[in-house]
Amino acid sequence: MIAIHKVHRQLAVITAMNLNNRGELDISRLELEFMKPLLMKNLELVARLDELKQLSQLAYEKNEVDWHHDLCKQIEELEAQLI
Repeated sequence: MIAIHKVHRQLAVITAMNLNNRGELDISRLELEFMKPLLMKNLELVARLDELKQLSQLAYEKNEVDWHHDLCKQIEELEAQLI
């Protein structure tokens, strides 16, 4: 299943609402201010997921089974939030 986090959905709605008749994004300061917390949450999600995946790869390469399983569990928990 491909998941779309509520942050991404909200960003898509704001973007769609601010397309002009030529399909170009025409966003005001008000909408930009509304998007800032969403963009920061998106950054947090992506950075944490990337960090966990890189650590998981390292644990796998080092044959650290318990650490690898713990990291995989954390990844699954984070990805479950995307649904």
